[in-house]
Amino acid sequence: MVSTYLSYDLVTRDLKSSLNRVASDAETERLAAYYKDNIDKVTSVDEFLDDYRLYSYAMKAYGLEDMTYAKAFMKKVLESDLNDSESYANKLTDERYRNFALAFQFVGQIKDVQTDAQETAIIDGYKQAQVDLAGDVETETKYYETAIDTVTSADQLVKSKRLFDYVLEAYGIDRGYYTNDHFVKILTSDTSDPNSYVNQLVANNAANSAAFLKMAQAFNFNADGSLSAATAQTADQKEATVYLYVDGTQNYVSEYTLAREKKYYAAKMATITSVTELTSDPRLFDYVKTAFQFDATMTSSVFKSIVTSDLTDPNNYAVTNGGAAWVAVAQKFNFDTSGNVKAGYAAQQDVQLIETNSAYAEFYDDKDVERMNSMIDYYKKKLSDLTDVDVLLGNAALRPILLKPFGIEAGEFTDAELRKVLTSDATDPTSYANRSRDERLVKLAEAFNFDGNGDADVPLLAQNQLTITRTAKDYIVNKIRFLEGDDKTKAKTAAQEETTYYQEKIQSIRTVGDLLADRRVMDVVLGAYGFDPANVSNDFLKQIFSSDLEDKKSFVNQQTDENWAELLASFNFDGDGNLTRETVGTVQQRGTALETAHKYLRQSLEESEGESNEGVRLALYFERMAPTLTDAYGLIADSALLEVFRVTYGFSSEFSSMDVDVQAKIVKKNLDLSEMQDPDKVKRLLQRFTAMYDMENSTTDPVLGVFGDGSAGISGDLLMSLAALRPA
Repeated sequence: MVSTYLSYDLVTRDLKSSLNRVASDAETERLAAYYKDNIDKVTSVDEFLDDYRLYSYAMKAYGLEDMTYAKAFMKKVLESDLNDSESYANKLTDERYRNFALAFQFVGQIKDVQTDAQETAIIDGYKQAQVDLAGDVETETKYYETAIDTVTSADQLVKSKRLFDYVLEAYGIDRGYYTNDHFVKILTSDTSDPNSYVNQLVANNAANSAAFLKMAQAFNFNADGSLSAATAQTADQKEATVYLYVDGTQNYVSEYTLAREKKYYAAKMATITSVTELTSDPRLFDYVKTAFQFDATMTSSVFKSIVTSDLTDPNNYAVTNGGAAWVAVAQKFNFDTSGNVKAGYAAQQDVQLIETNSAYAEFYDDKDVERMNSMIDYYKKKLSDLTDVDVLLGNAALRPILLKPFGIEAGEFTDAELRKVLTSDATDPTSYANRSRDERLVKLAEAFNFDGNGDADVPLLAQNQLTITRTAKDYIVNKIRFLEGDDKTKAKTAAQEETTYYQEKIQSIRTVGDLLADRRVMDVVLGAYGFDPANVSNDFLKQIFSSDLEDKKSFVNQQTDENWAELLASFNFDGDGNLTRETVGTVQQRGTALETAHKYLRQSLEESEGESNEGVRLALYFERMAPTLTDAYGLIADSALLEVFRVTYGFSSEFSSMDVDVQAKIVKKNLDLSEMQDPDKVKRLLQRFTAMYDMENSTTDPVLGVFGDGSAGISGDLLMSLAALRPA
């Protein structure tokens, strides 16, 4: 008779070949093909349970074959919300049920118009659009300030598109409604002549007439279009035009605004001789009100009273009406009690000017920051419960954040066109967004999750939501396995930090390139699948992720460890490394479907070997399950694992009847479960087991009843749990 160990060794020496042998069995092959072809057609728990071939295949794969009859029980398991610790599956002590529920997507796929990553990206994009706009404003202004001095005629200015567009933007005029001749007539109008072209527009209350007059006053052209001064604009006229452009073009003040206002303030303050001159210039007055945090409604008379206070008088205006704060403001200026600059002084000396500039720099953008934050908070609030694309498009307040991050201007596309974009599948080459060949529209489509009807949809992620949850959990479990006390606490904290990073970043990964570029994310995935990241090179990963799962000769399918194929299949990437919906599935994602097929083959192999030698089946089962154990109680709860331990260490068949805590102490004393992570040590233990098994069973029947009907059986602990969960 062939020894148990030899039989076991023949199977595991080339496990892949052994599994392929089982897979080639006609019945197994037929069942696998049926499962693969039909699991994606299932849309509900009842459909799944009613298809016996699908249901029984999956039950056997997860070691639950003996519970196939319990459909009502399994329905509760499959309908459990695994994010709820009080859900049915989570309350069961046997992890097989939770793992079974995790393999399916009957519950847990959350529809969300925008994921956290998408929301963050669009808000960051909106903020960056403001930074980019400020940069463009600075670039255009520098060009204008230089180029305008080279203009020698009104006609030249109007025909210089870049220059004149700047002018029109500054004065709020749309070029599309007017001819070049119209603009030349305005620029060459004598603004002091009531019969001039521009003044007649004003007199007749023509559209934009006030803007046209203001523009005419900003340039120096004769009636024939030639210059009436040395340049087209004086320094003050140029500055006024630039100010209007910068102020009108930017949505929020920028550092460029800060630099311009500081320069303007310093230049003008050097010429100020009275408080009235200061308050008569809106830019100067706004500057000091911002710097000293005065209300925008403060009048020039109140300000004058503050800065003209006689600070030698203990009852002066500043101290009486504003206390120390107003006294400090008065000290920043050198005005006498009549409002004129004191003899021998400037309106502000160097130190006073520096302090004022410093205060302005601190507060100049407060209102705009508050306004932006308010808009962003409003956007988040509205998006949190938004489920319809038409509601999004119908809210004008959301439009800036909706379009600006993608460089889309208001009115550039109709609402009907934007709706087609937002309901496009960005992964479908034939979708409206992709057919537009406009990258901005493709990015907009990618930023939201609407289905073809405009309703909120489940986001397309690199891994689906349940896989992300499972990966994070498995990573933490693997990191803290066998640790205790402070070591366990520290390891868990570190692992949670890594999974938090992974769960955040995985939402924004859209290609294999993105994934492989972030080893911190990839290392969490590797750790969850039981691989040591330190032993996995980037080149190896590139070969894995460039493999075709359908090609048995591909790199990933040549690996001895099937976990590599399952890891690859857990991602929703196509052959080109881009996100695809083809792998998402209905109730089971590609990765878990592949895992189910692998588990079924392994269960079938163990079952087949058990028909001729139950000891081989026990050894194969122990080899598969031992690395997943975290403590002695987990071993005790599994009758097959406990049987291997009992036989290996020579305990009698009465061992399982002992007190559970006593059993646990004996297990801990004899077996270091941390060593079960080492395949060589597992193999040595199984050598001892098979020898002891043959000795114990040399004259008796093989072990009976350990697995029940093709599984590990239901432990007493589970039966107690079932009884506790049964309704009264």
